Amino acid sequence: MLEELISKKELLEELQISYGQLYRWKRKKLIPEEWFIKKSVSTGQETFFPKHKIITRINKILELKDDVSLDDLANQFSYNVKDIKIVRDYLVKNDIVPLSIMERFELVINIDNNIYDELRLFTLFIYENLIGIGFLSLEEINEITKSVFKNYKLLCNENKVLIIKRKLGVLFYYILNNEQEILLDEKAIEISRVNFRNILEKIQEFKINI
Repeated sequence: MLEELISKKELLEELQISYGQLYRWKRKKLIPEEWFIKKSVSTGQETFFPKHKIITRINKILELKDDVSLDDLANQFSYNVKDIKIVRDYLVKNDIVPLSIMERFELVINIDNNIYDELRLFTLFIYENLIGIGFLSLEEINEITKSVFKNYKLLCNENKVLIIKRKLGVLFYYILNNEQEILLDEKAIEISRVNFRNILEKIQEFKINI
């Protein structure tokens, strides 16, 4: 399903912010560059934003800007998710991931002292994503999950994408540094692709809200 967009004009009117504020927050990296989406319209070009993300982000900026410096806010909103530690009970209580999925995940990846650090959170959300695909066996899901866990330090980057394909019944997967694949194998059927930016944004919410 395509993400709902909101125009710049609608955004400024709805949140009662100025053009100057919006672009200052962009320069300060409080709002990601990629959220500024240029589209052709009948009058030329107009800027749009992913509606839910931009409204949530700006409301958080407005809430915190008088108490926290813009530089500190930029750090909160960055993709640096190191040192995050979440108690398992919090994830269960807030239904962050269905308990049934968490319990299966914990049979694959060991959880120390009921604490989810950034490595285990990242891998948990990957695991949940793989379960949701619906075209992978549990064995295949476990294999990919273990591989992601093992290679986390190399993979944890918002520009990387996990590509999952099947060819002649054999599953294979690999990482791209962006979403454009240069070499295509026409005989391989793409099952899914997992954008790590989305995973990191999900973890990032803990850094902002907890």
